[in-house]
Amino acid sequence: MLQERGPEGLHYQLGPHAQGKLVIVSCGAAFDVAVDIRKGSPTCGQWTGVVLSAENKKMLWVPEGFAHGFLALEDNTHFHYKTTDSCQKTFERAIRWDDPDIAIEWPDIGTRIVSEKDSAASLLSDADLPSNFHEGSIELHGLKVIGDDRGSLIALEQGQNIPFGLRRAYYIFDTRTDVSRGFHVHRRLEQMAVCVSGKCRMVLDDGHSKESVWLDAPDKAVILRKMIWREMHDFSDDCLLVVFASEHYVESDYIRNYDVFIQEVNYAKA
Repeated sequence: MLQERGPEGLHYQLGPHAQGKLVIVSCGAAFDVAVDIRKGSPTCGQWTGVVLSAENKKMLWVPEGFAHGFLALEDNTHFHYKTTDSCQKTFERAIRWDDPDIAIEWPDIGTRIVSEKDSAASLLSDADLPSNFHEGSIELHGLKVIGDDRGSLIALEQGQNIPFGLRRAYYIFDTRTDVSRGFHVHRRLEQMAVCVSGKCRMVLDDGHSKESVWLDAPDKAVILRKMIWREMHDFSDDCLLVVFASEHYVESDYIRNYDVFIQEVNYAKA
């Protein structure tokens, strides 16, 4: 990619096509910036910047959940990217490069050329931001209900209220109040669970603390990232629990022994 002088960004993509980027400059020089924009992150809105040039041969890794921008310091600057996902226009978003809440200290190079697209980008406070999802995270979601005197409807959409690629869905029914289920964790798979009828109680454990969550309304969902131990208890007789999953069923992705789960959590934290 060639770039004349002028700031670009701050660009990012939402899930399920969130991008991690490895950036290098092969000709010229640029001030390259990454901004944490994950909702709920303790560092949301904070930025880091580094000069990348053909001379210093430095690279910058911009993780998923971070916005990326740059300012070319020389004409005819060449950028090269390695990304974890392809460019998807539907999921592209941008934040203003000069957002005062972020307050990036851009180098002073005089006249700046800013594209119309970047000039019209949202402020951080108004932007459509990714959540601070990470390994071992849990999030309760309220689902938007559309309805009138004829009844109600809830739409579930990949990349919108289902924040991951959807590859499998299943539902649990004919449950018994005295029978519990689950008692496992997934190494890679992510899930969203909704009780569309009845209720059940989920006990969720990240290896350090436990949380008990009631799914007792069709507009209430819980999103489980990988490495969350889950148990399901206290099913009502009319419970219909629907689960959306990011991966196909693979038995090797399961950990069904709690002690093994704790060992893997402690190893990952070490």
